[in-house]
Amino acid sequence: PLPYKIYLYMLPLNFVDQDACLMHLVRHGATPPNLESPPVMQGRGINPSLAELGQAQSERAGQALASRPLAAVYTSPLHRARETALAVAEPHGLQVSEQEELSEVELGRWEGLSWDQIQREEPERYQKFTQDPAQHGYPDGENLEQVAGRVIPCFERLMAAHLGQEIAVVAHSVVNRVYLGQLLGMSLADGRKVAQENCAISLVRYRNGRAKALTINAVAHLMAT
Repeated sequence: PLPYKIYLYMLPLNFVDQDACLMHLVRHGATPPNLESPPVMQGRGINPSLAELGQAQSERAGQALASRPLAAVYTSPLHRARETALAVAEPHGLQVSEQEELSEVELGRWEGLSWDQIQREEPERYQKFTQDPAQHGYPDGENLEQVAGRVIPCFERLMAAHLGQEIAVVAHSVVNRVYLGQLLGMSLADGRKVAQENCAISLVRYRNGRAKALTINAVAHLMAT
């Protein structure tokens, strides 16, 4: 597919027909745990605000979508997603609507850890997770099949409610990967490989009850941050 920035310039304002919805799916901006080396997993229990870099990224995402005729902006209720959504909604004078189903995965006892720590401290459980996260999920938390069961219907419900319009949705790494991976026909394990940079934008079209990923993890708008 073409780079996302080109998509923005080429899409006419009436790109969406009356039988379709166009969704701009955004991952939240960077938080302090995202910027640690190695990054620390936040899940939903650790709920920080955006780092300074994340605020700049969110402003860039808002600028990238400012020319689009957004009818609504939806978000996970977690601080990092809501703050990003406010930056996207501001140029349009829109309120943001929180959707609990879009909250990040429940990480259980792995919350606050890096993947390096997990692999070192729980090697057998780490191996089971990487091989089949649909069944062997985050210990004391969710597995990816449970995540899919709440996020896929939510995305489809939001798009079905906005036929003939464009919307923006701000969510999280695992949430977005689970959804985009299934659109690409990937297993839940392979879907973890779908890139989702902080404040990357993916483009999804919903028509006749079916969604199609047009662009994945576009970051051209972030090059100056």
